[in-house]
Amino acid sequence: MNDKISKQIGILYFSPTNTTRKICQAIALGMGEKDLEDLNITFPDFREKLISNQESMLENIRHLVVGAPVYAGKLPVQFIECINKLTLKGKECTAVVVYGNRDYGIAFRNMAEILIKTGCKVVAAGAFIGQHSYKDIIPVAIGRPDKNDLEQAFNFGKKSINNSKYLTINEIPVQLDWISKSKSYFKSVAVEYISENCTKCGICAKHCPTGVISAKTGDYLSKKAKANCIACMACVFECKYEARIIEVNFINKLILRTHLKKASVQRLEPLVIFP
Repeated sequence: MNDKISKQIGILYFSPTNTTRKICQAIALGMGEKDLEDLNITFPDFREKLISNQESMLENIRHLVVGAPVYAGKLPVQFIECINKLTLKGKECTAVVVYGNRDYGIAFRNMAEILIKTGCKVVAAGAFIGQHSYKDIIPVAIGRPDKNDLEQAFNFGKKSINNSKYLTINEIPVQLDWISKSKSYFKSVAVEYISENCTKCGICAKHCPTGVISAKTGDYLSKKAKANCIACMACVFECKYEARIIEVNFINKLILRTHLKKASVQRLEPLVIFP
């Protein structure tokens, strides 16, 4: 990718398991952008590159589709930190969050709030559905975004690109529960390393958005690094040898299954908001 993006429409997203990326791409296609060139801030190296070279990399982008997944009702810390270091004054944005069919917590409003504070003019906002990260515990939103989700994302993009009004923070709803109300980032599961299954291929380290896995060993770099894992499940998703698996105790498993029971049987549809 060239440092200087020549396209007027850009997609900027954090997407460890590619669900948010799919939604953002569909939205951009609906806006008429066929030759997609994206700004993938999932990985530390590119986040640093974008922050250091933002003037040249963002100069010619008039409209940004900005997307991130929802973890326990909140946006990923890494996404927030990156966006807060960007100067987006005057650019039009479409704000997107992707959640696992349960609720979007405070993340949806927080997304709009962060973008507006950076100087963006938010023309539309959408909360879309993606396969839940904890699907190995209880199947929730399996295979989503599906064809219908992507069609809705396409139509959302088609409508939002022609909008000339802007959203305010208070127009974006919240869905508060005990998890999203908490100030800390709630993690009920851990990702464990099974050394005897590891081929040391390095794919888990390559796909880790926090850079806490060793490419040489497949294990966490340290105990401190393990504590910084955000449980996005990218490494579990990418590993074909079950060297990285979800680890959850019996009590937490029961809590999660109860908490996600409704989400496992009820299909929610995307929520889109215009001024």
